[in-house]
Amino acid sequence: MVINRPTAHRSRAMNTDFRIEKDKRIVSLLMLGGEQLSGEMFVQRYSRYHVGSEEVPDVLNSPEPFFPLVRAGDTLMVAKHQVREIELVDDSGVEAGVAPGARAEAVEVTLRDGTVRSGRLYLEMPTDRPRLLDYLNRYAQRFVTLYSAGGIRLINRELIERVRPMD
Repeated sequence: MVINRPTAHRSRAMNTDFRIEKDKRIVSLLMLGGEQLSGEMFVQRYSRYHVGSEEVPDVLNSPEPFFPLVRAGDTLMVAKHQVREIELVDDSGVEAGVAPGARAEAVEVTLRDGTVRSGRLYLEMPTDRPRLLDYLNRYAQRFVTLYSAGGIRLINRELIERVRPMD
């Protein structure tokens, strides 16, 4: 009995058949230790969770504890819980992902280390619980998306000390 075993060449060819097309997003990470890492993250062309393409907040708020970051041809596997903030360098299209009917709330966010960030949170809340407090108490994602004139920042929710409404 002859058993046909795939050669290494065939195995590589088969693996590329299952490859998922991805786009790149340029990001700048600020780690808990203070190190700044700039590079590219990958997003899928179709989201698992909503209509349209996957975006950086989708990747960071997914249950997987690590994500790849490509820097000058080198790939790092970054632990999400060690990321303090992420600035989206190319933030085109991300605000388009805000749910219809979400209400913008101007806020000031203070982190544990005293850093203050200002911007808008988009509250997606039922009409019977529309307050900022309700939103913050029900928010279960790992990163909060803060929209500001300077761009979009994703802030590690565990590092937020307080949030102050600006209105």
